Amino acid sequence: MNTPGASSPPLRSPEQAPEDPVLSTDVSESPVQEDATPPPPRGGARRGPDAAMGGLLGSLRSGARPATEQVLAFLTFLSLGIGVGLVLGWATGHDPGVILGNLFEGSIGSSISLGYMLTAAAPLLLVAVGAVICMRAGQFNIGQEGQVTLGAIGAGFVVFHVDASGPVTIVLAFAGAALAGAGWALLAALLKFGRGVDIVVSSLLLVFLAEQLLTALISGDGPLHDDGDGVLGGGTASQSPRVPEKAMLPTIHILGVDVPLAFVLALVAAVLVAWFLASAHAGYRLRILGQNPAVAGTIGISAPRLGSLAVAASGAFAGAAGAAILMGQSFQLNPGVSSSIGWSGLLIALAARTNAAVSVLLALVFGAMVAGGGLLGGDGIPVDIVNVITAAIVVALLCPPVLLAAVRRRRIRRSVEA
Repeated sequence: MNTPGASSPPLRSPEQAPEDPVLSTDVSESPVQEDATPPPPRGGARRGPDAAMGGLLGSLRSGARPATEQVLAFLTFLSLGIGVGLVLGWATGHDPGVILGNLFEGSIGSSISLGYMLTAAAPLLLVAVGAVICMRAGQFNIGQEGQVTLGAIGAGFVVFHVDASGPVTIVLAFAGAALAGAGWALLAALLKFGRGVDIVVSSLLLVFLAEQLLTALISGDGPLHDDGDGVLGGGTASQSPRVPEKAMLPTIHILGVDVPLAFVLALVAAVLVAWFLASAHAGYRLRILGQNPAVAGTIGISAPRLGSLAVAASGAFAGAAGAAILMGQSFQLNPGVSSSIGWSGLLIALAARTNAAVSVLLALVFGAMVAGGGLLGGDGIPVDIVNVITAAIVVALLCPPVLLAAVRRRRIRRSVEA
């Protein structure tokens, strides 16, 4: 209870600083002294939770040489990763040139390929944007795969049981999917803030429960089971009826490319989330909660309330991704409807370092790999090769900042020792 004693040193330090210039030569200030022209001292040198990433990335971009090194490191890792994938293909008896050609042709080689790439990228981007919100608030919800499944279920109830016009059905389906995904994610948040259950554990376990729930709903006498109507497997297989044509997501013809509506919605969501986190007052409060929960509590930010809202928002975006999958890709509920979209979207958010704008680019890269992988499969080339190349791209995005930060620390250590 004697907390004033903990805050007394910071209260005395402003008075001591003008009288004791030696305090400014702390080792923690040594990274600033590496350059020949030291910048003026800044109070943000000790910013706490975001210093590990923000400070390092800021120092990496502080000059032309670090920027050049970062680009070269990225290109090096990217080339090595793609080379590993091509070597794997060659070792399994496939021509590396054919692999590269198919990846290019299947992803950006034609207007049809571009449309398919954007279709594959849309749900990935929706999941990633939601994960960015959640992680900025310091909440590590990793159950997006289950929330995508719940979103597809929520959209399915609307699509198969609501008699309305096409546009109304689509809007209601997205709303139902977002509510279902948000509610499923909120269960993990309530378990954390109400019972102290680790959200990583609870959200992960809810993924398997979601899969079992979907199977029950589309099997036997389930309300989403396909009763037949001449469809192959209808009445016996664990699947839903096919989405009616009026509920299929339309496309927008732009510059000769049929851009799916789902991607347009995902892109708008990414822009709004990037603005919200950077400029909105609520986004500022959310970032404070993620950076320092103790400080957030002292200024009146409720961690249970705001943290639960962030987790629910993450689930809502993942649920919307489930609706995009049902009405824009699979057109039918089946046990594998989520197709690892939740896991991949979470990986995109992590690789983008919780940056909504960067998530757009990575979602396009992943979408290109999915589109190109489909063409590879048609030529008998294992899709696992595409997975290796995709993983190599992720590594290429993650490794350079870490490597260059280590190199910079070594340079600083050498300069201090000298």
